[in-house]
Amino acid sequence: AGDGVAASVPAPIPIHLIPIHLQPLPEGARRFRFLDLLRAETRLLLQGQRWWWYAVAAGLIIAAFVSPLNAVRQGILPVAWIWPLLLWSALGNREARYGTQGLVFSAARPLSRQLPAAWAAGVLLALVTGGAAGLRLALAGDWPAAGAWAVAALFIPTLALTLGVWSGGGKLFEVAYLVLWYLGPMQHVPGLDFLGTLPATAKAGTPVVFLVATALLGLAAVAGRKRQLRMG
Repeated sequence: AGDGVAASVPAPIPIHLIPIHLQPLPEGARRFRFLDLLRAETRLLLQGQRWWWYAVAAGLIIAAFVSPLNAVRQGILPVAWIWPLLLWSALGNREARYGTQGLVFSAARPLSRQLPAAWAAGVLLALVTGGAAGLRLALAGDWPAAGAWAVAALFIPTLALTLGVWSGGGKLFEVAYLVLWYLGPMQHVPGLDFLGTLPATAKAGTPVVFLVATALLGLAAVAGRKRQLRMG
């Protein structure tokens, strides 16, 4: 019986291995391209916006070019930089919102590549939507106001990124920025007018305070992303 069982076992089928030769990626394909990543982050930032959103943004840009300088400083610029509120609020938390942390955080150098690109996309949005107002201030020779504008263009997306990273959502930034925007540029509360809508505000050192705050917020954003990478 034992011989019969052994005889019924089929002979093993030989397996022929086909050698595969992998070609290394060319040097150009392995090189990091920040502009490509910035372009991708900008597309993500603007994704889903309807034509009327762009129409309003374009109208504010045109108004900044043709309106009196005082109206640009105290009215058009604050409106131009509250209009992208919901876009900025996605900075730093898009991965948590859509559950893509594993994909984004496993990419090469997410701390030194993806995070700066997301921040730069937010700054680019500020420069585009408020650039006409900043140009008007510079051409008028109002350098304190132009300096306040430049600091605000960095401060707003940095605040959004930091609060987004640490809270995992956009609501904290939306509330915090809306309150700051109302009390500062709209109500001119001393020390909170980060846009420098009043000449005295721009010359009183407020932009320097917000520049320091921007640097500290940037460090906090990096620390928060490091924490996410450790936990992930």
